[in-house]
Amino acid sequence: MDPQADDVYVLKTGRRVQFVLYWLLGGFAAVLLFLMMLLTFADVVGRYVLNYPIPGGFEVTEIMLATLIFAGLPLVSSGGEHVTVDLLDKFFPGAIGRFRDILISLLATVIMAVVSIRLWEKGNEAVDYGDVTAVLHIPFAPMFYFMSIALGITGLVFLMLAWQQFRRPSSP
Repeated sequence: MDPQADDVYVLKTGRRVQFVLYWLLGGFAAVLLFLMMLLTFADVVGRYVLNYPIPGGFEVTEIMLATLIFAGLPLVSSGGEHVTVDLLDKFFPGAIGRFRDILISLLATVIMAVVSIRLWEKGNEAVDYGDVTAVLHIPFAPMFYFMSIALGITGLVFLMLAWQQFRRPSSP
């Protein structure tokens, strides 16, 4: 396999995009992961040592996990770190493979945009209905809005990848 073939899926961008992706989203994801670790540790100690678990600890962990996953999605997409299967790559040489890569990135852009819009609508519904968690009554809407924004950023990453793949020189 061509060593530069995998490089096609890595987003090469300027400082601003790198700042948003790696410092803001990556830093936010790192803080969330650390807080999840602390919460889980405190909950386990409270549950088994003090016989007093943290009330709503499971709810908060669920919300942080969902937020963590969506915060990491643009990072995974821009780094080309998705799981891929290359069984059919040998059947798509040169320009056909390039067209396939562009098409996949554009399709991913559309999918991310549609799901982002649906999540934003779900956030609006959560506001209208006053949806909250069962124990701590934490509103769901901010989580839906964050997930929608993260998917929108991921869609932009795929669009930038499609443009980058379109502009790359053709391989022989």
